[in-house]
Amino acid sequence: MGKDKPKKPKSIDDLFKDMQDTHSKDLDAAFKAHDAFTKDENMNHWYNNVFSPAQQGMYDAIKTELDKAFQNDDDSKTEKKKDEIKKAVTAGLKKYFEKAHPGILGKMKDLGLDEKDQYDFLTGMYDEQVGAGKIKGVDSIKAIEELAKGKKTTVGHLKKHVDESRGKYINGALTVLNSRYVQHHFNKFHPTEIAAYLKPNLDKAGFEVEDKLGYATADLSDLLQLRKSLVSGEGHPYLKKKEAKEKK
Repeated sequence: MGKDKPKKPKSIDDLFKDMQDTHSKDLDAAFKAHDAFTKDENMNHWYNNVFSPAQQGMYDAIKTELDKAFQNDDDSKTEKKKDEIKKAVTAGLKKYFEKAHPGILGKMKDLGLDEKDQYDFLTGMYDEQVGAGKIKGVDSIKAIEELAKGKKTTVGHLKKHVDESRGKYINGALTVLNSRYVQHHFNKFHPTEIAAYLKPNLDKAGFEVEDKLGYATADLSDLLQLRKSLVSGEGHPYLKKKEAKEKK
């Protein structure tokens, strides 16, 4: 019998539990954790089995609530239906977090938030989770509410907006998740320590530092990108290919 594969996370709750239980004692361990987390198989799992189903659940719940409120009429105008829109978004976000991060719903219940506060709480938690306003192209979930204020906006427009937004929200969530995990394993190491750790690998890969100051002052994200470039052999702005030594 082969070695059992590690259990794959079902939600962000599982990831938080893992981060509470595991810490990297040195940079070897930190890079090992980084490589395991960022490999395609793991990223695909988060995309296909966590965030994509969560987005589908959100879309279905918003659609159901809108159909209920507007009598299944996609041509109904939404301009003065603020409460109905907020109710639909709240229902959608509950379905989203039920799949992606159920712990958020548990805390919301513990805090005893009423329906009005639930909308503000859940939209805030969602925006944070997908990187709204921080990642280019990722807008706040509250854009639905703003869109609904348009004189010509219909229920059909809102459904289309929610459906078209899925991809950017999934990718935003993956970016934020990746950043949080990486910071967890690297935040106790100063970037200069990481730069020094990586330097011996440059020679092995056939590179040397061209921009020494840039390399010495690089932040974590730059150093991780540099390391990724070494693996692919593409190089990096801080580096140059070592010149072949002439035979005497």
